[in-house]
Amino acid sequence: MKLFVWISLLLTLPVNFTVARYNYSYYGDVIHSAPGFTFAQYFNATTLGLNVNNQFTQPEDLIVYGDQIYIVTSGDSALYIINDRFELQLRKTSFDLSAELETQFIEEGKVVAPQTLNKPRGIDVKDTGIYIADTDNKRILKLNFDLEIVMIVDSIDDVTFESVEFEPAKITTDSTGRMYVVASNIYEGILELDTDGSFNRYTGVNPITLTPLEIFQRQFMTEEQISKLERYLPTEYTNVNMSDKNFIYSTSLPSANNDSNMIQLINPKGIDVLKRNGYHIPKGDIQFVVGMNNYVIDGPSRLVDVALYKDGIYTVLDTKRSRLFTYDSEGNLLYINGDAGNQSDRFSEGVALDYLKDRLVVLDRQLNQVIVYEHTEFGNKVNEAIGLYERGEFEAAAVIWEEVLTLNTNYEIAYNGIGKYYLRTGEFDKAIEFFAVGKDKFYYSKAFKQYRNQIIKDNFGYIIGAILLIPIGITTYRVVKKVRKGDELE
Repeated sequence: MKLFVWISLLLTLPVNFTVARYNYSYYGDVIHSAPGFTFAQYFNATTLGLNVNNQFTQPEDLIVYGDQIYIVTSGDSALYIINDRFELQLRKTSFDLSAELETQFIEEGKVVAPQTLNKPRGIDVKDTGIYIADTDNKRILKLNFDLEIVMIVDSIDDVTFESVEFEPAKITTDSTGRMYVVASNIYEGILELDTDGSFNRYTGVNPITLTPLEIFQRQFMTEEQISKLERYLPTEYTNVNMSDKNFIYSTSLPSANNDSNMIQLINPKGIDVLKRNGYHIPKGDIQFVVGMNNYVIDGPSRLVDVALYKDGIYTVLDTKRSRLFTYDSEGNLLYINGDAGNQSDRFSEGVALDYLKDRLVVLDRQLNQVIVYEHTEFGNKVNEAIGLYERGEFEAAAVIWEEVLTLNTNYEIAYNGIGKYYLRTGEFDKAIEFFAVGKDKFYYSKAFKQYRNQIIKDNFGYIIGAILLIPIGITTYRVVKKVRKGDELE
């Protein structure tokens, strides 16, 4: 048993204890890789000039809107606005009602007074306003950009909430102002609320996966027996982020027997359309120890947020191992970053992240600070190559992929990128070579088929000639041979 533990420790050493400079090969092996991000700076209460105790404590969520970072904290129940030079612009804990909402309060006999936050955990900012999941007040606040409350959503007209309190945890909104809310203890899916706060539906219900044995056993059970089985609940979502096309990127916890749907891209019909065409399903770490001991972080990644970059690139945050996993729109794992620790360039309990132009900001709840990352030369090259390919500039993309290989010869995605260029230019033999190195079976087969067809096309005349001449030649040979044999008998 001890030997097995030590072997496992050695196998997982690159993942658990060292600086994150790795990726996964086609075979799922941990291989060395250049990081895509590097530490740039950090900011916290001290750098923001907050000298009062308990300010900027337990930050829960952040969102970038324009050149500003909006952060909500549960320790001091406040909203912070910080500019792109990481200077504090505003701290606010209570908000006045707008004139219209004040009139509505008076008509309904409610007390007109500023509304204070109580441990908010989620925020989103769009052109339509500022949305705060005011969790312990069990409501959503919508603010205008004068920071006045224009709408309060504190009840949901659905039977689920007859037995469960409404506790909004995370929120995102589409371009029209419809709200999509992750609420605590709700397993039906993501709540969709209309622009006026009325309940529309649940969307993106997480699927439950049964093993083949469980499915087989249920075929022979009565309804009563099935009702006595352990209840399976879909896993909870941990965060949501709306794309500019009104598709929802979401993260969720792994279930007991399924860790393949922790990242989803939910279309307006509520269907997961995330592309999973990479070597491995996007889900953070591929290799991990299951149920070991107190010395090794075990189990799959715990993904808590997703940030959207450009050209379909997105980054997810694993709070369990303090890792950042960046994927392209096809689901290829581009690079892995992040290191756990209490130093200023690391984070201990990452809970949220977003892109501030080309920089990535990560919120650390435990250390009460924000880490700012910049792309490395390797990360910039990879992003540039993907962007060029997305825009149809295939030759330019291939040139950049060549440069990526000079920085990281293990990078199989680059070989495939060059192979795709040769496939488009009709140089199928070269494409086959690169796809073979990149282990891309789909494009290798495609290139091989094209190469085979090209050989047949280029040599069609010779092939037809051979087909016609060989039988004629054989027949002629046999006739001549027969004639010669007859002459010899005479």
